[in-house]
Amino acid sequence: MFAEPSSSHARYRGVLSWLFDRIDYERVRPNGLSPFRLERMESLLELIGKPHLQIPAIHIAGTKGKGSTAAVLESILRTSGLRTGLFTSPHIARFEERMRINGQLPAELRIVELAEQLQSILNQPTSDPAEQPPTFFEITTLLAWMLFAAEQVDVVVLETGLGGRLDCTNVCRPLVTVITSIGLDHTHILGATHDLIAFEKAGILKPGIPLIHGPVPAAAEQVIAARAVELQCPRYSIGSELQCTVIRQGRPGSADPPGLEFSLQTPAAAWHNLHLPLLGHHQARNASLAVMAAELLQQSGYSAITSSSIASGVARTVWPLRFEQFIGEPVLVLDAAHNPDSVQAVTQILSNSAWPPEARTLIFAASSDKDAEGMLSEILPAVQHVILTRFCTNPRSVAPQQLQQIVNSLRADERSECRIEVAETPAAALQLATSMTPPHGVILATGSAFLAAEMRTMLASPDELSPFATQH
Repeated sequence: MFAEPSSSHARYRGVLSWLFDRIDYERVRPNGLSPFRLERMESLLELIGKPHLQIPAIHIAGTKGKGSTAAVLESILRTSGLRTGLFTSPHIARFEERMRINGQLPAELRIVELAEQLQSILNQPTSDPAEQPPTFFEITTLLAWMLFAAEQVDVVVLETGLGGRLDCTNVCRPLVTVITSIGLDHTHILGATHDLIAFEKAGILKPGIPLIHGPVPAAAEQVIAARAVELQCPRYSIGSELQCTVIRQGRPGSADPPGLEFSLQTPAAAWHNLHLPLLGHHQARNASLAVMAAELLQQSGYSAITSSSIASGVARTVWPLRFEQFIGEPVLVLDAAHNPDSVQAVTQILSNSAWPPEARTLIFAASSDKDAEGMLSEILPAVQHVILTRFCTNPRSVAPQQLQQIVNSLRADERSECRIEVAETPAAALQLATSMTPPHGVILATGSAFLAAEMRTMLASPDELSPFATQH
């Protein structure tokens, strides 16, 4: 068991040490898919009673947008009176953010009890002494299923961790599957083309289970459509069976009401003026996928889901680090965008804001396995000042000096018009950004979920002196 002293918080710290000492592919990316084995996950789940076969799930994959889609759908289901489980990654400040019950984090003691129970099970002799110990994500997935079973949830919303076909979550028995988007991310693991990545994402499809997906490149759609036909999965896609239109979007930096309103036409219903407290046309598409999933659940017998609860659930969605604004002079925006497609969406929101270009400062960091050049080429034209930094909680961070070389090459012809600085920590970057940005301007921190999470945690800490104390 975990080390003394035996106080509950000390036991909790012991649990975290046990977890984070394991192989963690969020921190050190593998070379290809060879480490991932669904048979191993099935065997581990059998040890804890196969809860994944007993609890209905909605399974969500995608290059971007899967977390937002999961958050909207969970909000709809919870608003409908269903007892929900939500599994997402990574976390921002606390490990247990990855597994929520009815929107709430489990208590530290609950995590300790489940982890001690799981450790006792895993300590039993194995028939294969050469078998590697479970990874961080495998253990996390097991703990989530144990929690969902113990809390007797009605339905679980599951976000894949990486890819789909060989992801730990792909042993669930879904009622609906969702693919939010297909883009070039994790290419050294999933493949370097849209069709190869689509093959991995489409690996979550199950025979006869409905599939909903967002707009994807033509090559990816061919793969997804072929797989759906092969498995006889009813398929609903935005731009075809689903028509989504943004009616109004709040203009950041102005007095406009926050969020956006959109309409949605599905095969069964016409939705008008749905309110979503998130920004960006991409978020309207993500929410549309969630609404369609809720419709399909309603049609399959979940009578608690109504038109009213769907609309209210969309409106009540809370999902941090998606163009999340904090009050200050200047305003601070944190966004977890970490690939060129998602940074492009952030840039579109920023370009349509009330903050003038000369009053926009970018804080940027990136992981070594991400397309930093592609992200920077999208965002640089929309900002005046650039501060390059590194996050401290994950070893995959690119050195800011390396990022500076990329910026210099991208802005070679206009370098004098853009002030470029380097800061060794996010805290130093924020302090520098605050000093160089006009009070009527904005500081945008993006490029990595780890950077955005680190900065959000820093803002929430009473030990940090920050002018950004209140969230919009």
